[in-house]
Amino acid sequence: MKKWNLVLTLGLVFSLLASAMPASAEPYVSFTINQQGQFRLTQSAYLPVGVIDGHDMFGEEGAKEAERNSDFNISLDQPEDLFVDGRNHLFVADTGNGRVLELDERGNKVRVIGQGELDEPTGVYVDEAGVVYVADHGAGQVVIYDAAGKKIKAVGRPESLLFGKNNEFKPRKIVADKRGNLYIVGEGLIQGLAELSAEGDFLGYFGGNRTGFNLERAVQKLFFTKKQMSQLSQKLPPSPSNLAVDRDGLIYTATTGLDSNSVKKLNVAGDNLLGGRTFMSPSVADIAVDGMGNIFAVDSVNGYVFVYDKDGNMLFTFGSTDTGYQRLGYFKSPSGIAVNNNGILYVLDKERANIQMFKPTQFALLVYKAIGLYLDGKYVQSMEPWREVLRQNSMFDLAHVGIGLAYYKQGEYGKAFEELKFARNVNEYSNTYWELRRAWMMSHMSDILLGIAGAVVLWYIAKRLYRAKGFGAPVVHAVRRFRRIRIVSELLHTFRMLRRPFDGFYELENGRASVLSAVILLVVLAGVRLYEVFGTNFIFSGVDPLKVNVIGEVLKLIVPFFAWVLCNYLVSVINDGEGKFKDVFKGSVYALSPYLIFAVPITVMSKGLTLLESVVYDYSRQFIILWCVFLMIAMVKEIHGYEVKETFKNVAITLSGMVVMALIAFIFFGLSNQVWDFVRSIAEEVKYRV
Repeated sequence: MKKWNLVLTLGLVFSLLASAMPASAEPYVSFTINQQGQFRLTQSAYLPVGVIDGHDMFGEEGAKEAERNSDFNISLDQPEDLFVDGRNHLFVADTGNGRVLELDERGNKVRVIGQGELDEPTGVYVDEAGVVYVADHGAGQVVIYDAAGKKIKAVGRPESLLFGKNNEFKPRKIVADKRGNLYIVGEGLIQGLAELSAEGDFLGYFGGNRTGFNLERAVQKLFFTKKQMSQLSQKLPPSPSNLAVDRDGLIYTATTGLDSNSVKKLNVAGDNLLGGRTFMSPSVADIAVDGMGNIFAVDSVNGYVFVYDKDGNMLFTFGSTDTGYQRLGYFKSPSGIAVNNNGILYVLDKERANIQMFKPTQFALLVYKAIGLYLDGKYVQSMEPWREVLRQNSMFDLAHVGIGLAYYKQGEYGKAFEELKFARNVNEYSNTYWELRRAWMMSHMSDILLGIAGAVVLWYIAKRLYRAKGFGAPVVHAVRRFRRIRIVSELLHTFRMLRRPFDGFYELENGRASVLSAVILLVVLAGVRLYEVFGTNFIFSGVDPLKVNVIGEVLKLIVPFFAWVLCNYLVSVINDGEGKFKDVFKGSVYALSPYLIFAVPITVMSKGLTLLESVVYDYSRQFIILWCVFLMIAMVKEIHGYEVKETFKNVAITLSGMVVMALIAFIFFGLSNQVWDFVRSIAEEVKYRV
């Protein structure tokens, strides 16, 4: 989450810098986030083209019309929701004025709905037949109007026991599906959206959020009694805060307070189809969906507008919080967002009581064109728009993904592989590699099996000839002499640690290994770690090798290692441990034998795996880690001559000592920086005064 906050902070900085530019300068920046979650500037995606804030949108003509017609006033008061129907008319839940206002595409007033009938309308939706659904939060009901604006009926709190005995019915937002069923965001309904039939019968809850894993709560459950747990505040999931529906009838929800998956696209079972592909703000106020399935979301705190494709990949982000410059493209407290059939985007600002209009730029239209062609199955035709996008912005990774997917659909897996690898799109890269691997194995599997069988047969024959005729004896003797070299024997002791760890540590303490061999293995360990960082398939590593700090990676390994050795030795001195410092050092290095031996093969193996086989890679690494932990514990027991209880006590105190050491180092470096700054400031003061 910190990474995403940094991204947004950078975007805000660029926006603030842009806001200080002359009036002719571009009012704000647009940016996106690539497949690795990195901040990328793009050409402007949307530009503000006007504002609807009462009767002054069209200058003097609007003012004159207002003077002639007292009913012309469309000034808003704390509006909370916005919807655009099939005719491109805007419907605004004008909460403070207790009405729903219908405007045309340019913001001219068409009519007022519910004046004198609504108490506190906070949500509005209009179906294909022109029926208007209003969530009247103040009155605790849903009010339905026909296409002429005549009230049909009001739906109050459901009588069903399934709704919940103590649940209040305070509807805030509403949509209806093609069957006429109502989906309602209710205040405090943590179970999810309340689903009602067209007649108002309660059908159940839909698309509720779930509480994530909480370490503190898990520890409390282990040690607290039931009575103590009952006295703690319950960890409840947040209720959805807004919703939308697309042309296919799929429901979308936005939830304020979720650090991830704050925007969801729900199937009929209520499962999220987006899967958290990219950053989603935890303070989304409203969402909208256009005809292509692109998702628009607006952030109520930071004022950003996010545009995602139908799969949840971020396309653009623009806008920001207005810090007093009163410029188009900035917001105070955005509360609603909608898009019409022509691609015009409307953003409702609750605090400013206005609606800003945005028009997509040629760059955005080019991206939408490419996406549209691909969705229509015109894969070849979609490639040229994507290439034009890359000509305009070579850092727009989604264009590489689009070209790669187009190649994939045409069966050109090699070209698709290169494009998707460049974009580092894990899912599609994995699918493409699966096809390439399948084709390669079909062509070469027979040769591989014959080669393996031939190697086994040759090995068997050579072994029999050696035993019967002494075939290859000079080579065997040379290998044995080489293995008897002291340093080589000490290095090969790592394999002994795998087969008989307790005997291995005993032999290590009695001269089977030296400090020199341990140092060599530690250097090899650093090399293995670097190979793992640079060589692991990016499907599993998530690391960009071009951005790896080699020294930093080595220090991440060496510093904790020596902290462990030092702390364990000091603790053992206090607790009557038998091991010397060099023994602890050697034992700790050799305890990492599983990593030294198997990390490289697993890294090589990762290059041939796809996401479907990720369990093989994950379990292999976890097994190595657990094996190393076991050997570390065995090392403490054997080197220091402890019993089992004393061993675990020593390990626990050692780990605590490492934490204390880290805190002391943090304080020391923090104070040293302050002292250095103090000395430097004194030196500069003396320099200027002398």
